[in-house]
Amino acid sequence: MLKFISLMIILFAFNSVAYCQTDSLSVYRKQIDSLDSQLIQLLGKRMEVVTAIGNFKFVHHIPPLQSKRFEEILQKNIVNGRGVQLSESFIRELMEAIHKESLAKENALLKK
Repeated sequence: MLKFISLMIILFAFNSVAYCQTDSLSVYRKQIDSLDSQLIQLLGKRMEVVTAIGNFKFVHHIPPLQSKRFEEILQKNIVNGRGVQLSESFIRELMEAIHKESLAKENALLKK
């Protein structure tokens, strides 16, 4: 009987630890979900500004692609990324993807 009780205590303790780990994981996952949502909202706001810039460029006959400006943005964000332990390659990929979407939006304005 003592072995059975000891086994039950061990199983209970193991299940409690597993539950706490799963519960902690769900807390972290909720944080990730919230942060992802915030990222998407920020990117949406950024694209609203891109649209305003695209309209300005259209009216003033400025081409969508401004390589020098993109390089400035890229370098600034590489430095900022290092400050929060993000690799240069990650920042480059991220900023290039954002830039590609921005150019697509600006080019779409030109076609209207």
